[in-house]
Amino acid sequence: MVDIEELDERVAAAGFGEPVPVLDNLYLVRIPLPDNPLKVINSYFILGDDGTTTIVDVGFNHPDSEAALNRALASLGRSWDKVQIVLTHSHPDHTGNLDRIWRPGMPVFANLHSFQEVKNLMAMEEAVYGPLLLQAATLEQQADMTFTDDGPRLHVSAELLPLESYPVFTYVSDGDGLECGPYTFEVIETPGHDAWHICLYERSRRLLISGDHILERITPSVSSWFPAFNALDAFLASLRKVRDLPVDLILPAHGRPFAGLVERVDFLLEHHRERLEEIYELVRAGHDDIVSISQHATWRYPDWKSWPLDQKYFSMGETLAHLIYLVRQGCILQGVCGYEYYFRMPYDRRNTALALCS
Repeated sequence: MVDIEELDERVAAAGFGEPVPVLDNLYLVRIPLPDNPLKVINSYFILGDDGTTTIVDVGFNHPDSEAALNRALASLGRSWDKVQIVLTHSHPDHTGNLDRIWRPGMPVFANLHSFQEVKNLMAMEEAVYGPLLLQAATLEQQADMTFTDDGPRLHVSAELLPLESYPVFTYVSDGDGLECGPYTFEVIETPGHDAWHICLYERSRRLLISGDHILERITPSVSSWFPAFNALDAFLASLRKVRDLPVDLILPAHGRPFAGLVERVDFLLEHHRERLEEIYELVRAGHDDIVSISQHATWRYPDWKSWPLDQKYFSMGETLAHLIYLVRQGCILQGVCGYEYYFRMPYDRRNTALALCS
């Protein structure tokens, strides 16, 4: 049984790249995320008796992230020639460092056949959010955008770009087993925060490596830019999917290891129920486009208009995910005019607004 408070103290005291023992042959390693609000990602190193090291999630494409991984391997007496990688999902803070550390022949396990899937999705998303960013940007922020024949684009720093290399992926899906040192992890597909998200469940140890699906304090972002992709519905279903697993220890990608899976899942479900009600009420009050609805929604920080453009981008993606959920539930109507989406209340034959779906 892990003393979570004692583990938390050791993790807080550890430097970047310093392995913190969690269980037998399983270590938490803090990897820096420079110039990012998250600051740190938790990578997990699992040691096999045959010399194989499994690394779960690898950080940004950044020299500081690479240096932390090198430091951890050296501290554990391991080398890159017998490393295998497991990716919980496609986001750059989990995958970007592959451009620096991947060697031909290095196994990479993910719920992806190829990273081209991610690039294809991002290209389609740009056609939707580009015009929205231009609408949301202040005059000063428009200077940070580039303009092409395909429309406006947000400037993205290099470490946040998708992979430039094309590692060979081994596709894993629901129910697959991954042998990692003394552990056998069951792959659990948990789409929502990312379409390709997985958790790793070790049933005999009552252990869940949760990626970004369930975090101790942060509410995972859920975004969608397409009416056909109901990301929030997928996320809520994924929460219910893992809620009742026998778990004593959750190892997240950000924040502290923790217990209390049921309580955390229930909190997140309630959070999104309240958020859906708020978004619905904003539409009912006459806010009919994504920028207006995002601007008037409740956020942790006030004065949405003054936010950095990348934070407006994330907030509009979350807003649209909730709007799409309400549309798919039949609670509101969605229309398209040019590059813009707009939203209205549905009406019955008596021209009376319908109540929020239960």
